[in-house]
Amino acid sequence: MSRITQELLRKRAEHNEMMLTNLEEISIHQEEIVKIENLDVYCRHLKILLLQNNIIEKMENLNKLRELEYLNLALNNIRVIEGIENCESLMKLDMTVNFVDLQNIEKSVQCLQKCRLKELYLTGNPCTDWQGYRDYIISQVDSLHSLDGKEITHTERIKAKQILGQLQKELIYAIEEEKIKEEQRIHEEKIRKELNPNSEDKVAYTPETRKEMYLKQAKEKEEKERQRNPEKFKEKKETSILMNDGKVRQCDEGGYKPYLNNWEDPENVIFKMNIPKYLDTSLIQVNVNPTYVSVRIKGKLTQIRLDEEVFAERSKIQRSEITGELVIMMPKVNPNEMLKQIAERKKKEEQEKQQQQIKQQELKQKQERQNLDLLIQKAQAKLTQKIDDDIPDLE
Repeated sequence: MSRITQELLRKRAEHNEMMLTNLEEISIHQEEIVKIENLDVYCRHLKILLLQNNIIEKMENLNKLRELEYLNLALNNIRVIEGIENCESLMKLDMTVNFVDLQNIEKSVQCLQKCRLKELYLTGNPCTDWQGYRDYIISQVDSLHSLDGKEITHTERIKAKQILGQLQKELIYAIEEEKIKEEQRIHEEKIRKELNPNSEDKVAYTPETRKEMYLKQAKEKEEKERQRNPEKFKEKKETSILMNDGKVRQCDEGGYKPYLNNWEDPENVIFKMNIPKYLDTSLIQVNVNPTYVSVRIKGKLTQIRLDEEVFAERSKIQRSEITGELVIMMPKVNPNEMLKQIAERKKKEEQEKQQQQIKQQELKQKQERQNLDLLIQKAQAKLTQKIDDDIPDLE
């Protein structure tokens, strides 16, 4: 049996550079998956989800996938349609060859009524053996445009609604008949096992027998693959932090060309590394130690020894959302006093320079105001003189 882990999701997201946060389509078929999980945690923006040909027993952890448009759960062990009420974008649902029976058809319909589903496939489910199955579905799920690949006409829906009351009565008897057949099957199976425990006769096709068959096939497949390709199953060892002589290893397996600065900041050692901005941060593992810093990306180690001891627990790790650059600020245990004095002197000089610039700006603005006032005075004097010249002499 397999589980939907973050590792499996990344493996199936290679077409999206192994990024999950913006993943829109994923196919996880023929993996002997038993449970739907972690998709609502890592892949919230999925539009197409293909989970066919597994041994999934329940529709769960899907309600948060609000952008999901197509869900394929064909060839699984599901008995009831549920857990998709909040998938507001879901248009197509494929449930071909599952185990939705008449005992669960009413509950399944109640779920479908809360969806906006346009296409539904239920071919191969026990409920489709009932003669009134199609009319029962289309009379109650108004959003459907097609069922099992066949278009639902307006006339067909009207006729189905007219006989819904009769269908509901027939369903009660059909369910009772189904229960009797199931009890009879279980009884016959029990007797067969008691009479011949080692018999390999054909057994009924149920979720239990299908699961047993799939697990058996998966085990045989794995054994064959181990014999054919033993290297594939060998545990891959990550590069060790220490060398054989016990010294801290220095390496850059990913080719990220890290940059270490001990002198720019007298109180901190600064570590920088350019990482592709589209690389998911969850793929980056950072480990700060008093004498070295290591970054592991997709299993590849980048590690540098520090010339000065730092406070690992007080270090700050940041990553730029724009460029993807990784920056680690590591406080020094013994800050360099000389560098500190130089930095303080530079800071003081910069402050004095800024103050001088402010004073010069203020003087410039004052001079400009004085020049403007002088121009205004001259203009007013000229205007007054012109007015005096234009007034006629009364004598």
